[in-house]
Order: sequence, then structure tokens, then C-alpha cells
Amino acid sequence: MKPEHTRRNFLGAAAAAGGAALTGAGAARADDAVPETELIRVGVVALGDNSHMNYSIWAPMINPVEPDKWAYGRTTRMRITHCWDSRPDIAAAFAGKYRCEAVKRYDDMVGKVDGMIFAGFNEVPWWPQLTKPYLEAGIPSFINRPFAYSMKAAREIVDTAARHNTPILCTDEREYIQQAIVAKQKIADLLKQGRRILGAHSTNASGEWPQHGVHGLYFLLEVLGLDVESAGYQADGWWREVTPTATKQRYGQLSLQYRGISVEGAGEQREPFMVSQFQTWPRADITLRLYHDLGWWDIQHEHTQGENGMNRHFYLFFPTVLAMQRLFETREMQWSYDYILGKTKIYLAAFKSHLEHGGAMYPVDDLPEDWVAPSPYADWIDERIFG
Repeated sequence: MKPEHTRRNFLGAAAAAGGAALTGAGAARADDAVPETELIRVGVVALGDNSHMNYSIWAPMINPVEPDKWAYGRTTRMRITHCWDSRPDIAAAFAGKYRCEAVKRYDDMVGKVDGMIFAGFNEVPWWPQLTKPYLEAGIPSFINRPFAYSMKAAREIVDTAARHNTPILCTDEREYIQQAIVAKQKIADLLKQGRRILGAHSTNASGEWPQHGVHGLYFLLEVLGLDVESAGYQADGWWREVTPTATKQRYGQLSLQYRGISVEGAGEQREPFMVSQFQTWPRADITLRLYHDLGWWDIQHEHTQGENGMNRHFYLFFPTVLAMQRLFETREMQWSYDYILGKTKIYLAAFKSHLEHGGAMYPVDDLPEDWVAPSPYADWIDERIFG
């Protein structure tokens, strides 16, 4: 098997190979050479409970050491070289499993990596502090959803990134699935035909709002846009279990009131419409029924299984990993800072609707900058690490 090369050792290896090629009759012909691939060095933060770096999801796609979980072998130009978790034993176990280096401090990877993946959910309240050293160093960073629990925190992250011209990505797999792409094109076609969007109904596989309910919200926003006037969320709780800060949720109903919709190059509709989404555990990961003035149109993403989860990993999770690579390699942002702030604001407005307004529709633009949504694990990180 050919050795893998990271950015750190690639140039040295290339120079040595070049020197050998110039040493005389024993040198191989250029057309006999097997091209080497320079790998992007990636650092990861947050590796334990509720992290996509746990449960053999993203990690084996990047460092392919689990063929029973990811049978395709190396399928990206990335390699996880360093890792950190607030619990050192978790970081050590991850490093041993995925053959990377565990660092002692959250900021110890600056200067050692080309891109960062902030993979957790429990750590979201501390993203401003955890991401800051890397954003200030200009290191492209994937920051896991829901990005922030207040607009103040969200703007702190974005402002730091913008000051240092650092590209960031906050996304969800349901923004990349084929059904989102097809649904967007369907809306564009309807607008081109002069048809009117009347509304939509959707279901999303979710048992709680903050972590998996946001899947369904991000899908709707990717398909229908951000021109949401008000949001509501009706539920009997907001987390999958009772914690010191959380109540248990059994059902959820998301409502979005749109001012209208526009698609570049396709047209614009200024008439408002309503969208609803039932959040439960149906057969499909996501469904959408789009109503228009000639009837309705359906699409859904089935809950794919089989081959030890390979189908699900490939069809649902892998596109997000490719989006990370695109960010690290090109430094181009798929969505602007303003777009990230916009979808965070809608998420928080719906959360506030549930917690403080009994699920009634709440104007997105009325959301206070300093309103803070709760975290189910409010004490997950000991803040003395930032001292």
C-alpha cells in the first residue's frame, strides 16, 4: 500500500523524489510514476456524546480504518491528524482508533492543521471560545449546527471569522440530499411557469428540537429560502430526556410564515404562504408536499439502511464531508456569513416561540440579540480551560 502524505511531509517527499529523478540512468520514466496525493491536515474538536465524530459517522470517511463502517477506503483528500475533547480519555481513545494525535489544549492545533471540524452538539454554547483561535489564524472551519444559542454568540463567531477573512461552514446533511436539490428545481420551474406557491407540509425524523429538529428546519430553508416573517414551534418538551435544564419532548410541530419566495433566474412571488413540519420518526428522513395553484407535488428521502449502515452513510452523511473538503481546499464559502446568521435566527425564533409563547407564531425580526436558548448540557465544559 502506498504511504499517505500530509501537507507537512509532502513537500519534503516531493523534493526527495525530484532529486532521485535527476540522479541518472536508474531514474524511473515520468510516465511510470504513480502520482502522490497531498492530504489536507484536519483537526477535530468534540469527539464524544452527540458528536458526528462519535458513532463511526464522519471519522471513518476521513480516516478509513473501519472497513465494516466505511467500505470505500480513502474517498477524500483529507486526513484527521490531530484531535481534542474536553474529556482527555475520550480524545486518547479517538486518537488510538483513528491514528491521529490527541492534543492537551483546545487551541493546540493552530499551526498544525489546514482545516478544522467542530463536530459536537453538546459544545455549541462554547463555539465562540473554542473556534476563536482557529478563526483568528485564518483556518477554514466547519462549525456544527445549530451554530449558536443566541444571536450575540452567532455574531461573535461570524465577526471573528470576517475580521480574519476566515471561511466557515455550518450545515446539515439534509441541505445536500438529492431531494433538496430536486425540490429547489421544482420551485424554480413553477415560478418560471407563473405558478403560485400556496404552502407546504413536511415531516422530519426527529425526537427533539435542538439537535435533530434543526435537520428539518435547515431542509425547508434550503428549499424555500430565508424570507420567513414568523416562526412557531409547538411541542410538549424540547429534549429527548429530562436533564437539569431540559424537559422531555414527545412531539413537535414547526410552522413558518413566509413573506414570499424568489429564485434567481426563475422569478419571484410576493404572496405569503405557510409551511408546517411534523417532527417525529416516520419511515423517511424527510418528506415534503408542496402545494401550488395546480395541485401538489411530493418528494421524500427514504430512511436507507443495509450493509452495516453503509447505504445510510453514503446517501445521507457523505455529502457533508465532501462539503468540508471543498471549504478547506478552496476557501470558498458555500453560504455567506449573513445566510448562516439568518438561519440561526429563524431556529432561535422558533425555540423562543416554544419556550415563552406557547408555540404561537413569533416574529423573527423581534428576536432580541441577547436572548439565549437553553442547552440540555449546560455544564458540559469547565470554562476554566479558557483562562
